[in-house]
Amino acid sequence: MDLSEVLQQLTEGAGVSGAEAGTAKVIEKYLSKYGKTYTDRLGNLICELDGEGEPFLLSAHMDRVGMIVTYITDEGFLRVDNCGRIDNRTLCAQQVTVHAKEELKGVVISTPPHLQGADTKRKALNTNEALIDIGLSAERARELVALGDRVTVDSAFLSLAGDRFACHAFDDRAGVASILYALEILRERENSRKITVAFTTREETGGSGARVASFNSDASELIAIDVSFAKTPDSKAEECGVLGKGPMIGISPSLDCEASEKLRQLAVEKNIPYQLEIMSGMTGTDADSMTCAADGLVSSLISIPLRYMHTGVEVISLSDIENTGSLIAEYILSGGAVNA
Repeated sequence: MDLSEVLQQLTEGAGVSGAEAGTAKVIEKYLSKYGKTYTDRLGNLICELDGEGEPFLLSAHMDRVGMIVTYITDEGFLRVDNCGRIDNRTLCAQQVTVHAKEELKGVVISTPPHLQGADTKRKALNTNEALIDIGLSAERARELVALGDRVTVDSAFLSLAGDRFACHAFDDRAGVASILYALEILRERENSRKITVAFTTREETGGSGARVASFNSDASELIAIDVSFAKTPDSKAEECGVLGKGPMIGISPSLDCEASEKLRQLAVEKNIPYQLEIMSGMTGTDADSMTCAADGLVSSLISIPLRYMHTGVEVISLSDIENTGSLIAEYILSGGAVNA
């Protein structure tokens, strides 16, 4: 598997929360070779791999943050608001795509510094204050754009030095890629365990997709994959992982202690680099709601370090994705916490 190529393909779908169908089609091309694949009522992409024992549920969300069109002005500008929690500080003068009847390019307006008053200088633009210029009259804009259409910030897939890449939507397409990488390892090693994969919708707007996917599965054990904060010069070391130092194994009162410890032991045994992510309460991921579905799941969380979350220049290390996939595969091959 050319993981960098897969990752690039995964980021090309828009897939803003609540409108993930296009992204699901891209992912399905990779996922369908592993088992029976279908989409449920909430748009979750599900794949069932036959095998023995109580099934594992592997999950990562496929939606991304973006914006939603709320109004079209009489001058033809689009007013928008958050769809997910986009970093407002990055909005001014961004190039965007409006996913309307046809894809339209636009720019977020920016007041020149010469015209700014004392009260607006150095002020971040709130998303609901932003206007998007698509170059059309109000009449033509209203013909092509519907209220509720999604908007994404344009961002090229950039190869940085070493094994690092920058793009939008690595939260959580990096998690999707790590699961696909794990499935490839498991196929090569002739895994016999039953697995259900759920690539979920609407995580960035509350996680309703994950709750349904978990409830509908007959799994007894969950491994959730998401991203978490990687250290940058302006962040606190104790709140972050380190890019390139391996997957972050979650330790939290909302997760299963034995499962988290087994992940750590396997990482040591198999020489997979890892870090610990300590959380004092809920994890802030789909794992929180999925754990409590039906009669409950034994749950663990693995996070991939990521810089500049919820921007168009999220940065990941490819080795972290590979090592996350390797750790998932080793955990399943070991029987996990339930079937061991």
